[in-house]
Amino acid sequence: METRKRSQIVLLTLFSLPIGAMALGDVFPGQEMRRNLYPDQATCERDYSPQQCQRGTGSSSSGVSGGWHGPYYAANRSAPAATNDPGPGRTGQATHSETSMRGGFGHFGGLGRGG
Repeated sequence: METRKRSQIVLLTLFSLPIGAMALGDVFPGQEMRRNLYPDQATCERDYSPQQCQRGTGSSSSGVSGGWHGPYYAANRSAPAATNDPGPGRTGQATHSETSMRGGFGHFGGLGRGG
């Protein structure tokens, strides 16, 4: 095989791999996940068990500094993955929720916080 043809094949491969990865990201979409944010542990434990509540770190755009958060659950409650997750909580006393993507090819986490 000529050197020039080999170089063209390498160049074509380098350009087509990222494009192919982006196309696969659209074919295998991720699942939108949420978790509730709470101002204190007691409020979180009204919705979830103590094992499911975790202390937050830092400051969030939702205004909950530190705070507590419950486990992730599927934003689409009719999705198959929602049957085994803990759900959005029992009392609805969360101050805000945090949204992120899970799964999918080429998707990244942390989309932001909602109110």
